[in-house]
Amino acid sequence: MTEIHQILVGAGQTDAITNMARSLRQTLQTLGPSGIYAQHPAPDVIDVQHLNELSRHHTASRVLIFHASGGDPEVFKFLKSSTDPIILIFHNIAPSELFENFDSERAALLKRGWEELAELRPKISLSIADSKYNASCLEEIGYRNVEVLPIGITPNRLHSCKTDQTLEQLLKREAPGPLLLYVGQAVPHKRPEVLVQMQYLLSHHIGRTTSLALVGPPTMPQVNAVALEQARRLRVRGCLFLGQINENELATLYRKASVFVTASTHEGLCLPVIEAMSFGVPSVARRTAALPDTLKDAGILLPETAGPELFAEAVGELLDNPQLSTQLSNRGKRRAATYSSTSTSESFLSLLKQVSP
Repeated sequence: MTEIHQILVGAGQTDAITNMARSLRQTLQTLGPSGIYAQHPAPDVIDVQHLNELSRHHTASRVLIFHASGGDPEVFKFLKSSTDPIILIFHNIAPSELFENFDSERAALLKRGWEELAELRPKISLSIADSKYNASCLEEIGYRNVEVLPIGITPNRLHSCKTDQTLEQLLKREAPGPLLLYVGQAVPHKRPEVLVQMQYLLSHHIGRTTSLALVGPPTMPQVNAVALEQARRLRVRGCLFLGQINENELATLYRKASVFVTASTHEGLCLPVIEAMSFGVPSVARRTAALPDTLKDAGILLPETAGPELFAEAVGELLDNPQLSTQLSNRGKRRAATYSSTSTSESFLSLLKQVSP
């Protein structure tokens, strides 16, 4: 019986790629033994083993699936020396130049990640990208015949989560008016400070009563620090920095939100936009990287260089035009449904037949 195992660089309890791997594992386990392994699993992740465990237990019939999202010398060494067929699922690696002014070590690791990906190309039996944009990135470094398949995305998984009563009470006290929601890591290209400026314009200049909730792990605390200092200096009303939260809390925010906003300048797919669409929350984003293809006509796409003024204007348009908001909400639900894990799993199993151990 063929074993099919997934390899990640890092794994987190609420990490998007980890959750994609979990969803895919359910499909793979219908075929035989299947596990998830990571070089850097978080301590609270009990269903992902360290990559060393996979090294110790080699079987004659095995296929490896590598979820590429960053560089790591140990993962690269393991894959480079492996004699097993390798399937690549590419989730994007952020360009190193986006980090150079913030974290030179992280920038160097990202640069190395692209180099490792290029070096692995001859060993890859099947290349899959989870967006058209990511496929084009692979093609730029020499990959050919890249399949586009958003595997393991389950946008409706949060719909069964309970409403968090504590957070709901906090929102009633601290978040008056329509709620604007941002979900994402604190990294430079997400540009949370633009959203803080947007909220400042809405509440202090335009005179709207709105609130902004910013959610996500503090991957680079200095990025959040810039946005926090800006909120403090401008005395922005209705601005909540909630940090990393659990899935019940996240579902509560999606249910409460009137508009999802992201000022990100680089996205390989943008899972939070897909989650927002599944809840019928219209989005405002920049027309850059994968976002136009992910969002399509289910939101408002601004120019790539859009500043807080254009974001405030777009949010105001949605809040003033219930018909437009409802139209985008309905389109978003239909768009999110195209990411059904059932249909993508069937497509993946069909592709899997091309790979033999």
